[in-house]
Amino acid sequence: MTRPGRRVQIVRLRRRSLILLAAGLFAALIVLPAVAGSETGPATVTAINSEGVYKEQRHSWSPAAVTVTAGGAVTFANPSSEVRHGLEWTGGPSAPSCTGLPSGSLGATGWRGECSFAQPGTYTFRCSVHPYEMTGTVSVNPNGTTTTTTTASPEPAPSGGGSPTTAPAALTQPAAPSSLLAGGAARALRLARTQRGRSVSGSVNVSEAGAGGRLEVDLLAPRAALAGAAHGLPVRIGRLVRAPLHAGVTSFKVSLNALGRRSLRAHGRLALSVRIVLSAGPGAGVTITRAVVLHS
Repeated sequence: MTRPGRRVQIVRLRRRSLILLAAGLFAALIVLPAVAGSETGPATVTAINSEGVYKEQRHSWSPAAVTVTAGGAVTFANPSSEVRHGLEWTGGPSAPSCTGLPSGSLGATGWRGECSFAQPGTYTFRCSVHPYEMTGTVSVNPNGTTTTTTTASPEPAPSGGGSPTTAPAALTQPAAPSSLLAGGAARALRLARTQRGRSVSGSVNVSEAGAGGRLEVDLLAPRAALAGAAHGLPVRIGRLVRAPLHAGVTSFKVSLNALGRRSLRAHGRLALSVRIVLSAGPGAGVTITRAVVLHS
């Protein structure tokens, strides 16, 4: 016959075992959904806009390199409601199958699309609006799991010998602004903030690294400031492109188009954003934006 004290001890042990078992089951219920949710989904490449050290606009893809399995897909997105981006393929074993991407070289704002890849190989892409700043690759493997990696710049060779790990040429880190501009943007760009007439004049001092590159100057005005235009994104009312560039000071003069001249004549003044884009090949580019007030 079991003694009362022994019976109480057995009951307590049974209760403790039941409590531990219930706790284990509860933990398993929590872990299983977490594991299921941690499975790798489609890779996503996003257009990023930022400011450089000299307040110039910088644009990039994040991440700049992704790897998927054959038959997999990559999502591309531009979440900005102000900056236009596009996407075009520049190389690969075949053309990927894409949906939801903006058409044309002017790109669009606020879009999201997806591309699927049937054949293994390396596919290269770029932004149709910022082709020298925004480049990237999609590596499609015949086997393996989908992974996402960011490639910035080539890694140094191992100290013990062997081959260095080199990033694809299209993914070379964009050159710093000072490498294309002699003395950096603050000193290389000469642009008066107040000017008169129907054009905007200035100059940029190109370094040896920027020689052979391309200069684009755009005059942008808010729609609200233009006669007869509705509110919305800025409108380009002047553009100049010059290439190839030579090292040294390059002057520019950008005239207003008909819409800009009409607005300047109606209001007597026009507040502009002057966007200077200097590029010297894939992966090397800088964009500088300055405010200028033009008086008639």
